[in-house]
Amino acid sequence: MNQNTEGATLDYSDMLLILQILETGSLNETVRGNLSDKKKIKDLFLVVIRSIEINKNKVLISSLLQFISNLCYGTGKLKMMLAKENMSEFTATLREVLDQINVELKPDEEMTDVNDDESNLEEIISDA
Repeated sequence: MNQNTEGATLDYSDMLLILQILETGSLNETVRGNLSDKKKIKDLFLVVIRSIEINKNKVLISSLLQFISNLCYGTGKLKMMLAKENMSEFTATLREVLDQINVELKPDEEMTDVNDDESNLEEIISDA
């Protein structure tokens, strides 16, 4: 498992499936409004994203970033909440994630990462 955690965790495929359901659901205005209304959603996002080894879980990170982005879309309260508070912790975490993703890879390393992501997706699809 590619997570930095101390307790029991979900399998990668289960975790990705749940996150993809949340990501897809957050495209719906009603769901997005409900989720972004939760005061702890930003804190949950920060805890989760910090617990993931980014370079080994790019598909998961992509879904997580899309999820939080969806919650900031429209009239959701998350966007307003972020605008009212000190965003330094939030933006520093995002910057750290993007810096880790943006590392220059040699062509061979890049293909290995792509193949790892593809094999993770194939495994998830075959388990579903």
